[in-house]
Amino acid sequence: MVLDASIIKGIIAGFILSLPFGPVGIYCMEVTIVEGRWKGYVSALGMVSIDVLYGIIALVFVNRVEDIIIRYERYLTVLIGIFLIFIAIRKLTQPVTIKRVKHEFKTLLQGYFTFMFFALANISSIAVIILIFTTLRVFESESSTMLYQVPMGIFTGGASLWFFTTTVLCKLRKTVEEENLIRVSRVASCLILLLGVYLIFKMTVNI
Repeated sequence: MVLDASIIKGIIAGFILSLPFGPVGIYCMEVTIVEGRWKGYVSALGMVSIDVLYGIIALVFVNRVEDIIIRYERYLTVLIGIFLIFIAIRKLTQPVTIKRVKHEFKTLLQGYFTFMFFALANISSIAVIILIFTTLRVFESESSTMLYQVPMGIFTGGASLWFFTTTVLCKLRKTVEEENLIRVSRVASCLILLLGVYLIFKMTVNI
């Protein structure tokens, strides 16, 4: 079976969008280290779900989303920054314990919706998606199935990359001493704090 070009482009877009270099991605990796692979992976799927949603919005409303981004980006970015600072301070002021893995549905669901909220508030990612789609020439496709094939690809690419990322971190969790994992968690919390401050500064300095 040969994959349609729209699905392949969606997978590439999903990979790019799920690269764990942003503040929320770092937070998700920290959750994986402290609370286990499945908590981290399900939380990451919350972000991937919003990438799919914003991908659909970009495909359907490409000519209208720029005004929405300009109108709301600053406020939502500041909101993300505030939440990241709050989370980082709470983590830095409380003792870190590497939790024994418990697959409780409630905590997994909380992680999913928490990270979905963070991703949803990052409305500027629609602009990144449009840039990726333009680079990959997604909008040039005349396929009638593009509207569902591209989002399917985004989810496949994002979910696959985060499965790999959380698996690697889980191996690290098992082989590295708990004391060193706590240090990694502290460093991640400091990065989250700095990135939260940066987001607020970036969005308010020009007001």
